[in-house]
Amino acid sequence: MTSLQNIDNKITTPIHSEFNKQVLKMNMNDIVKIALVDKPQSIYKSMKLEEEKTIDILMLMLIKFQDFYNCKSKMDRPQLEETAYIICQQFRHFNYYDIGMCLKLAKMNEKIFDRIDGGMILEWLTRYDITRTGLVITERQKQKTRQDSEWSALGERSSVQRLKDFLK
Repeated sequence: MTSLQNIDNKITTPIHSEFNKQVLKMNMNDIVKIALVDKPQSIYKSMKLEEEKTIDILMLMLIKFQDFYNCKSKMDRPQLEETAYIICQQFRHFNYYDIGMCLKLAKMNEKIFDRIDGGMILEWLTRYDITRTGLVITERQKQKTRQDSEWSALGERSSVQRLKDFLK
């Protein structure tokens, strides 16, 4: 049972209170399921529909991420805004869960000493994108293999049936 099944298969956005808990309970398999099955709107599409709201949501996610750490140098509003726009352009295929999962993984695995900046965040997103893309491709290959074997088995049954009909 995946984490989303535990929380009623409810796809949300970071403005919903349950979003952070959902992300905290997720693993990378859940992210792949979200990308391939649930298919929430990408941040790029969100930006095309509601640019200001999308940028504000991304900035809020980055602010919450910074608040997790107790460091001297945090990004100011112009830096947050610039980073949010770059994320929308560079990682246009991501959804909010991808951003949330990447930031969660950074909290768990990255050492932050005295500052957080846009370059660090973009680097983490790039590494996350490579991992995520690999997992999505692997899952798609598994699905294709299953589908091919189902079609193959169906074809064999059809041939046998036709041969029996022919021999009658």
